[in-house]
Amino acid sequence: MVKKFLKSHPVHKKIVPHLDYLFLLRPTLFFSVWVMMVMGMATARIHSSLPAVGILQISYSTLLVFIGVSLVSAAAFILNQIMDVDSDSVNKKLFLVGKHISLGKSRKVAQILAATGIVLTLLGNWVTSIAAALLYFLWGILYNQPPFQWKKKPIAGWMVNIFSGILLYLIGWIIISTRSEFTSPGLVEFFTITLPYIFCFASVALLTTLPDVKGDESAGDNTFPLVFGKNITLLIAFILPVGAFILGLKNADPLASTASITAIPFFVFALFRRLDKDILRAIRYPIFILNFFALTVYPYLAIPLIITFYLSKYYYWHRFELHYPTFLVDDSH
Repeated sequence: MVKKFLKSHPVHKKIVPHLDYLFLLRPTLFFSVWVMMVMGMATARIHSSLPAVGILQISYSTLLVFIGVSLVSAAAFILNQIMDVDSDSVNKKLFLVGKHISLGKSRKVAQILAATGIVLTLLGNWVTSIAAALLYFLWGILYNQPPFQWKKKPIAGWMVNIFSGILLYLIGWIIISTRSEFTSPGLVEFFTITLPYIFCFASVALLTTLPDVKGDESAGDNTFPLVFGKNITLLIAFILPVGAFILGLKNADPLASTASITAIPFFVFALFRRLDKDILRAIRYPIFILNFFALTVYPYLAIPLIITFYLSKYYYWHRFELHYPTFLVDDSH
């Protein structure tokens, strides 16, 4: 009875339009944002001999940084939606911007979110505010806004995503490294510790360009797969998590090695079968796997993950009759 009410009752059609501005922020993309910050925090603990399992303490400063970075990321996601109106329409991804929320209002929301997010990170940990501001500049301005619009350039667009992943990881690392009991590794060691996570992030970021090829081509965007082809894109996306596994073993990093070896089969299927459903699985499942292993270090991460997942399912079903997010990937997706 409860399931039927949640799925079919007409009252929900009246409720969900009030959530439009919340979902303008693309909260499902926070799964990648949060996990990269948490991995930065977790590996900082692992490699400085701090307790690294089942951390149940949450400081207000850390919470402010997480909220702030989420808002900054959301601002960048809104700018991306504004600039992708034409291609998203072709890719059947145009939900809110320009349709239910005007371009002008969307841009104003992005500006407010960016400013608020940077202020929150400044209050939480002033060092992270520098990285947060740079994140917005890269992911929001350089990636989306003219005259730059690096998302339309195959290498530059991918590099922006990679460096954004590095900044997210670095923000998590800074949260731990500014504590008095932290023992800092050398620069070379830090680089090798970081690489497996950046490889995983870079691989998924590259794959996300494949489902959008049709719309990107119609919009004149020279994304990576349009320039180098589907085969090269899938090959690189496969090599990166393999490299992450090897480096994770070399670094004696249980998170990087275990998460990457668990995710590799999805990249294998995507590489050799090349089906759309395999590509979608190689995007969604590794993110879930990395979040799953992150919970062993920070169990409280489960709270925002579960709330975001089920609230998003509720919203997208009743607003657009779309089963999203979902782990079920079939030929219709």
